[in-house]
Amino acid sequence: MKENSSKYFPVLIDLSHYPALVIGGGTIAYRKIMNLLEFSGKVTVLAPELCDELTNLSNEKKIDVIRKKYEKGDIKGYKLVFAATGDKEVDRQIYDECIDEDTLLNVADVPELCNFIIPSIIKKGDFTVAVSSQGHSPFLIKSMKEKIETSLPQNIELITELAAEFRNRLRAEQLYSNEQLRNKLIDKFLKTDWDSIIKETGIEEAYQTMNEILMER
Repeated sequence: MKENSSKYFPVLIDLSHYPALVIGGGTIAYRKIMNLLEFSGKVTVLAPELCDELTNLSNEKKIDVIRKKYEKGDIKGYKLVFAATGDKEVDRQIYDECIDEDTLLNVADVPELCNFIIPSIIKKGDFTVAVSSQGHSPFLIKSMKEKIETSLPQNIELITELAAEFRNRLRAEQLYSNEQLRNKLIDKFLKTDWDSIIKETGIEEAYQTMNEILMER
């Protein structure tokens, strides 16, 4: 197989509309599934045996399980498939069926069989950063992810919630349509050290500061 030269377009999708099929029951499948569950994905696992972690998820009713080996026809009804079988021949069979069915497929550690890939993700509440090298240099992406994580404000999750509320208030108070005023208030918001305010006086004080910014007309 030639080296994969695809260029992948980054996109965020609502997984509630795309139930996922994960083929394989080992630790790699488990890591994929935990990622999907973090984004409220609905997951079905197809595998004759499950690792202990997946067994626990099944017992907790967090995933559906079909206990069997993959056979052609198993992906029907799914538009999002993850293969983590560790078997090259089976992976190729899954790939061929997904191509025939126009289904999105990610094969663990086999980029040439993927028609989509998963970036390295940082998720803190609604704050989400995806980092990718188009699948070519994962060691670099791992390093860059660590650097980004250490540079984030400690309270980035709360700051993101605060920013969402700020935007909602701008709209509700008819301030969003005034571009000059909107940009002035947003600039004030962005220059405020929210992380220090939350650390030193708490989130309620942060909301009070936000209210004061909104009063600056």
